[in-house]
Amino acid sequence: MQQSVALSTAEAEYMALSLCVQEVLWTRSLLKEMQVQINYAVKIHEDNQSAIAIAKNDGYQSRAKHIDIRYHFVREQVKDKIIDLQYTETKSQLADFLTKPISTKKFESLLDKARIRDF
Repeated sequence: MQQSVALSTAEAEYMALSLCVQEVLWTRSLLKEMQVQINYAVKIHEDNQSAIAIAKNDGYQSRAKHIDIRYHFVREQVKDKIIDLQYTETKSQLADFLTKPISTKKFESLLDKARIRDF
């Protein structure tokens, strides 16, 4: 749950990205306890290019200096290659069919991409 007020869409997306990265780190930790090694960066698909720029670019600091420092650990995870941020257009986000109203054709297409089948 978001506990801060965002001043822009990019900031809101960056805050949500921070929560996602926390979940990735927790999952990696759990897998490590189970002796499952992940030797690659986990891909996170983001549809906001400004949020990606904030996460990947320390030089973006002047425009992002008002963002609470606790969210900037995302930058460290990108820099350390723990996560790999990938831009994905909003219309191609697989999770959208679970949260937003869409056409039947789009729904079926996303079900197929998510590899969800009716048995």
